[in-house]
Amino acid sequence: MSLRIRTASLLDLEAVSELLLKSYSVLLQGAYDATMLEKAVPLITNAQPKLLTSGSYYLVETDQGAIVGAGGWTKASPNGQNETSTNGNIRHFGTDPDYAGKGIGRTLMNRCVEDASLAGLNELNCYSTLNGEGFYQACGFKSIEPFLIALPGNVQFPAVRMTRVL
Repeated sequence: MSLRIRTASLLDLEAVSELLLKSYSVLLQGAYDATMLEKAVPLITNAQPKLLTSGSYYLVETDQGAIVGAGGWTKASPNGQNETSTNGNIRHFGTDPDYAGKGIGRTLMNRCVEDASLAGLNELNCYSTLNGEGFYQACGFKSIEPFLIALPGNVQFPAVRMTRVL
């Protein structure tokens, strides 16, 4: 089976949301309790139209066209914090659990790092899920601090702020 990476578009909205729901519903189970997942998963699995049309959000798909990975970067921070003129932010990564551990996340990260560097950025921020911290460390990110992501409905989602020099 071959995989290819491409830039996302607004036409991918439903497929990306489905991928994120499948990914986060399964892969976050070991890091968060059931109550947190029940509150947070519906809030964090909706694909964001602005991100899909940014030109820097990418999809990995099979030769049959199934989307098995998604992720990207933007100059803007998802929470408006820790922005500088020379940094960017990793955004909304997810992998189909059936394809986890097959290099899909690494492929997406390599594309993000390359493109962000070509855009003149010197650093990337990431607000990692608790179970994603090891993946981001393996990709050269350093853990900076625990971070609570404020979600609608007063849901405080535990994460880790991480950075990587480009």
